[in-house]
Amino acid sequence: MNPTTDPRILSILVNDDFINYVLNPNLILKEKWEDYLSLHPEDTPLVNEARKILLGESQSEELTNEEVFELEKRIFNKCGLTVF
Repeated sequence: MNPTTDPRILSILVNDDFINYVLNPNLILKEKWEDYLSLHPEDTPLVNEARKILLGESQSEELTNEEVFELEKRIFNKCGLTVF
């Protein structure tokens, strides 16, 4: 991750509920994250950036190849896929 990356973004990216919320959304997770953001609106930009990173849409955060690999591995494992 580049030196200016907020470490709070990484903590969101490795949150299992967040990964599922973005990749396999359901009503329970949607409500959970909406409730969280209503209580912590200051975290909305962090959550939005983490979502973009997870979906490969971020242009402001650059992960190292190792970080990308580790995140992909964790996501695939969480989804029950063994690709690595």
